[in-house]
Amino acid sequence: MKQASMHVASLTLDDNNPRHAKQTASDAESIAALLEKGPDKLLRLARDIIQHGVNPTELVVVMADGDRNVVLEGNRRVAALKLLHNPKLAPTEKLQKQISAIARRGEIPRRVMCVVAESRLQAEHWIRIRHTGENGGVGVVRWSTSEASRFGGRSTPTEKARLFTDAVSDWFAEDADLLANIETVRDGRITNLGRMIADPTVRHRLGVSFDGDVVLSNFPKDRIHPILTRLFTDFAGPVSVDLIKTKRQREKYLEQVEDILPKLADRLDEPEKYSKVSDGDEANQDKPAEEKAESDSRKPRRKRPDFEKRLFQSVALGHVSLRSSEVLEEAKKITIDDMPNTAAIMVRAVVDIVVTDVAAQLGWKRNQDTLKGRISAVLNQVDPEKNDPSLSDAWRFSQEDDGALVLKTLHSFVHSWQNHPLTVEVRKLSLAYSPLLLKADELIEKKKR
Repeated sequence: MKQASMHVASLTLDDNNPRHAKQTASDAESIAALLEKGPDKLLRLARDIIQHGVNPTELVVVMADGDRNVVLEGNRRVAALKLLHNPKLAPTEKLQKQISAIARRGEIPRRVMCVVAESRLQAEHWIRIRHTGENGGVGVVRWSTSEASRFGGRSTPTEKARLFTDAVSDWFAEDADLLANIETVRDGRITNLGRMIADPTVRHRLGVSFDGDVVLSNFPKDRIHPILTRLFTDFAGPVSVDLIKTKRQREKYLEQVEDILPKLADRLDEPEKYSKVSDGDEANQDKPAEEKAESDSRKPRRKRPDFEKRLFQSVALGHVSLRSSEVLEEAKKITIDDMPNTAAIMVRAVVDIVVTDVAAQLGWKRNQDTLKGRISAVLNQVDPEKNDPSLSDAWRFSQEDDGALVLKTLHSFVHSWQNHPLTVEVRKLSLAYSPLLLKADELIEKKKR
């Protein structure tokens, strides 16, 4: 097979596309069939193409058939492009208007890179493994939740727990028993540890904090060694999620180990840092002290990751209504530090719009009178046992002791002109409710199957 750049107008959609229940007679019929299966998805794809272009990592596969270039793989992408160039191909006036609005937002690609197959048979193997799952590793292997989290840069409790285990392993590399317990926790109890580490009271008493991907120890290592040894011994053994599920239970755990917690009087003036060493830094370790110092002085200051700069940066919704996803995408363009007031209003708006959308699509009637009720309805559906660490902050902010204060803050962002939102508040709420938005979107898919 060879590659070639082809004009969108020269491509013909596959009339035998497996996505269609029956053979289609024209591009217009093929497009109508794709829209019938889910117009919102095709509209989202069109909008993404306008914003980012055609995905260069997945080429369209075509086959020459007389004077036609038939699309064997990538029919949705080509259909979206054809619609953007000619919205009248859509079967209804409403869809034509929606597509026209999307098309006006940017430049529409006129050409796409294609792989030209000699026959359907030649392309069959590649198309099959693209659409039929992992196939034992031959096909596309989906990321796990933690892998997706690491890629998205989302600072979830589980990811904090992984960073924490790395740091403790590095600090006490000579303690074989501690390392063994760390491995046990990392392999099977990491979400339990994440629940503990996500609690600011726990972090404060352990003397641990986070600066992005950097773990900080606020006490000398010999002062935190006893409590960390106990912590990993307990979590590798008798301490289950049922014993540290609530804030009061975590406080009770700290009371039980009070005698081995580091003393506040021993707190360091400057915390000790741990971060995973990059390849460049490993090379720097071998340099003479003067040269290393000079190299370090030239390093740029750490910049705040994108997910900390913008609202809901790691959230992408594929099953809420088109308007809800559009509001989210527009909100994600807001830089929190530059526009704190707008960002604060949009945090409240996005959360409310998505949980209301979920209730409408799934036909919920109960607990829909207040924002608290709408958030609670979603939380109780996606995390009935209240044991998902990624939702711990959403639960806490919405339900527990400080929940009323947080909900009042969300309301004041919109309704109180005396309230001047702090960027740290906005950022914290954005990070807390991001997992809720993702789980809410997944809930729609599950309930509609």
